[in-house]
Amino acid sequence: MSSPRELLLPSTGTTLFDDFISNDAVTDNAIGQLGWQFTTIGTAATLAYQTSKQHGVLRITTASNADGDGTVLHSFPDGLVLKPGIEFGARIGYPVELASMNFRVGLDDSVTATRPTVGIGFESNAGVLTCVNDSATEGDESLAVTGHPDLTSGTTMIVAADVDFKFVCSGKANAQGGPSEVDYFVNDVHVAKLPCGIDDDEPVEMKFAVWQDSGGADAVAIEIDYYQLFIPR
Repeated sequence: MSSPRELLLPSTGTTLFDDFISNDAVTDNAIGQLGWQFTTIGTAATLAYQTSKQHGVLRITTASNADGDGTVLHSFPDGLVLKPGIEFGARIGYPVELASMNFRVGLDDSVTATRPTVGIGFESNAGVLTCVNDSATEGDESLAVTGHPDLTSGTTMIVAADVDFKFVCSGKANAQGGPSEVDYFVNDVHVAKLPCGIDDDEPVEMKFAVWQDSGGADAVAIEIDYYQLFIPR
């Protein structure tokens, strides 16, 4: 992200940040400091603040009921469009195991496990990472993360080792008014630069979607430490 001082200046843009610090149980659609809503995929997951962790962490554990169970956290409904200068960051980890647990994080229009029609972000399939951006009219782009020094075989997250994700909508506006390219970073290592055709009137939301695909009932967990978004003026 840009320097904290720059991001906090209202003249440069709006900074949204959630560190998931709370002593309360997660009991309603007002999660974290930003009041995230959640949508259930299949059977409801268990959401719990990890109050023993100083910087605030939210753990999501899927229900041990059926294949595909999960939860989608979403905020800023239909009030956000993508344009040059937007920056996103989040820290996510697998606390217990990688197998069967998947996530998608960033900005998009999907509240299911299905890849969005419009959006920019990262996908994890049991820890294997991919950078993505999708447009309803101009096509989709994706690139698997490879050769990363902090990942197993350069591609896969490690249990109990949180990862920082970041993307920057860089370059000039494309022909549709959205960002022309997106730079992706994992633990501050540049892992991809993808062209982007997203229109500046395709609405998205802040998003963190998790689900398991074990083929049956399975309770698996994932944790999010923070979520940050900078929207330039």
